[in-house]
Amino acid sequence: MYDTLLVPLDGSTFSERALPLAVTLAQRMQARIILLHVISAPVFPGGDTVEAERQTGEEAQVYLAHLASTIAAEGLHTETTLAYGQAAESILLEIKSAGADLVVMCSHGRSGLGRWIFGSVAEQVLAHSPVPVLLVRPTGEPVALGPESAQPALLVPLDGSPLAETALPHAATLARAFGSTILLLRTVEPSMLAYHYSLRDLAQESLRNEQDEAKAYLDAVAEHLRGDGLLVQTLVLIGWPSDVISYRGATLGPRLVIMATHGRSG
Repeated sequence: MYDTLLVPLDGSTFSERALPLAVTLAQRMQARIILLHVISAPVFPGGDTVEAERQTGEEAQVYLAHLASTIAAEGLHTETTLAYGQAAESILLEIKSAGADLVVMCSHGRSGLGRWIFGSVAEQVLAHSPVPVLLVRPTGEPVALGPESAQPALLVPLDGSPLAETALPHAATLARAFGSTILLLRTVEPSMLAYHYSLRDLAQESLRNEQDEAKAYLDAVAEHLRGDGLLVQTLVLIGWPSDVISYRGATLGPRLVIMATHGRSG
């Protein structure tokens, strides 16, 4: 499913956190890796723009060549490319020109942890990329994928919509490649009726019905995936989706969260 992996880099150790996972994916899927460095050379007033870009470009070529040789030593086909301009725009253009079918990048780059993904280059790429984007956290233990006996590695949040289900083929691809278990998660939002004492019983009954419907839905999806030989578990939790996925979901021990950028609300 993934033949060409695009890895945008900015020369920082943060951005390089995406490399180990990209290499592992490429090895399992026999894909090629393209390392992209977008150059934006700062020039002081009165400075030589052409000379600044030339020098920065040469440094970037040396940087990419070193990383590419290290990756190639592991038997992978690796290419490098430079681009000039705005980072997000250049990455999106390279996706199309290189025919990439997966972008692997860190959620933070040269600006470090002081700048959240929202409003950053990663967020812009995630919002506008025509292909899936795999975001790697800049801190903590490196992502490692492989068969596991105790906890599922792949968490797939679903809301019952066809849009959300577009993440399933990607989860299946990764599960097959790494022998991992998929955990299907659906959240049921608590009703505002629960805050009215006189309607509390009605709210609890409504919540139980929604939980039963959510479980039946997940069981049907899981059965379909199991028919393809995949290991699948299901879980229904109560709460607001974003909180459940980012906080409670994290305690379940998944290595990757695989979800569509859009769901029931379009």
